[in-house]
Amino acid sequence: MPKIVIFVFVGIILLSGGSVALMMQMEIGPFANEEKKATVDSTPKDEKPEKKIAIETVTMAPLSIPIIQNGKIVLNLRLEVQIDTTKKKAPKLREKLPILKDAYVRDLFSFIPRQLRKSKKLDQETLRRRLRVVGQRTIGKGIIHAVNIKSYSEVKSVNDAE
Repeated sequence: MPKIVIFVFVGIILLSGGSVALMMQMEIGPFANEEKKATVDSTPKDEKPEKKIAIETVTMAPLSIPIIQNGKIVLNLRLEVQIDTTKKKAPKLREKLPILKDAYVRDLFSFIPRQLRKSKKLDQETLRRRLRVVGQRTIGKGIIHAVNIKSYSEVKSVNDAE
């Protein structure tokens, strides 16, 4: 009798394990893709309008970064940056602008020469992404939505002409 109970118990476990594995492979039931759930669950009358987030642009004072290579200044980089954030978080961002500007200058002082070693021209898209990452690391995630480079200028050093 105890052997039969063990066989029944093992059989139930194997069947339930097989059922779960089959549902995972077929992506049905609780293991369905989110896309499949969305197409099955949503109907046109159930659609809810998405909330539109009010974006505010905060302009930062221009950043001036000297690029030093081989012991002398080879390039002066001037950036004017605009930061997109929500209206609720804009006052907090304005309060943290001096800290953010310091973090940008410190990071770009070492980042830009490394990029210029790889190529002669600085990629603005890479720079924009870098500024966003540094900003989020400095003042917290969720405050900065996007960083836009309003103006970008490179001024060659006078010593370069010699």
